Amino acid sequence: MSTEKRLGKPWSELRDELYAKDPGMEARVKQDVEELRIRAKLYAARKEAGLTQDQVAERMQVNRSYVSRLENHPENMKLATLNKYAQAVGMRVEIALHA
Repeated sequence: MSTEKRLGKPWSELRDELYAKDPGMEARVKQDVEELRIRAKLYAARKEAGLTQDQVAERMQVNRSYVSRLENHPENMKLATLNKYAQAVGMRVEIALHA
């Protein structure tokens, strides 16, 4: 017997019910997931470069707590700041718009 059946409704059905009750929830969930992706990419870029937050901060000419805030709360980061972070870890930013 599958886990979905033993625990009740399948996740997809529960999700659809929650979205129906709160029409704005789906957009908020998608935004949260995108922010998690950005956080993971920033962290991975720094780790791939073999740098600590202190080293990135030094390269950006900011303090370590600022770098920590960027990595943990990127939702309101300006493009200029993202570019500066990318340069500090030896990368560049590419933006793509999709229909």
